[in-house]
Amino acid sequence: MIVTTGLEPGWETRQHAVELAARFGLQVTERSDLSLNELRRRHGDDEVLIVSALGARLEKPGKKPFFFHPNTSAFRIKRLLRGDTDAMLVACQIQPGDFVLDATMGLGADAIVFAHATGTEGRVVGVESEEVLAILVEDGFRHWASGEVALQQAMRRIEVRCGNHLDVLRDLPDGSFDVVYFDPMFETTVHSSTGIAGVREYANSEALTEEAISEAMRVAKKRVVLKEGKTGRMYERFGFLPFRSRGQQVVYSYKEIGGGE
Repeated sequence: MIVTTGLEPGWETRQHAVELAARFGLQVTERSDLSLNELRRRHGDDEVLIVSALGARLEKPGKKPFFFHPNTSAFRIKRLLRGDTDAMLVACQIQPGDFVLDATMGLGADAIVFAHATGTEGRVVGVESEEVLAILVEDGFRHWASGEVALQQAMRRIEVRCGNHLDVLRDLPDGSFDVVYFDPMFETTVHSSTGIAGVREYANSEALTEEAISEAMRVAKKRVVLKEGKTGRMYERFGFLPFRSRGQQVVYSYKEIGGGE
């Protein structure tokens, strides 16, 4: 991977590029006035991470560009601020101060909504198995600039862990989170979201397992919640109770800790 900047970068952009390159164990390659293709030819690497005042964008020939965007979290938080409800939060029974583990974070839109709802006393940890996604999404959480204060504050509070969700769950103490949340469907549905289709090139398509559900039940104090497309049937396979909300394009389902429904 080549890490570089846009043309004529400012000091803050240069510093951002240096910090991001260090996360990958790399140094920044000076852009000068070179095109991306000229950079690729000179350095013998097709994958280029470009840092600009707008953020970081990963480009590779034959793949769609990948960049962080808060996606649906922006309008969902706006609706919550108006007093509307959010089906995910209701299905998870989220309360201010809750600790939430988003075990399959992806681009983090759901994690952002969780962080807004749990507030400053809560805790949201997002787990992402793919290093490129984990680093760039965490970078987006830290650097995305928004005129929406609530959105920006929520992003800044999220903790990101890079690792396989099963490995992370195995290492966590019993009852260390109120809710454990799985969204294994995002890899196949994210193509419908403009601006973030590039995530499909890097996403982990590993299937959810019974062991992961068992570990999640041990780690959660209140609920384990699963999200899937409206035609999905994973909830039946894992014995989850579906929570349907009118007009939703997804199905949330849950298992109550202690066996209640």
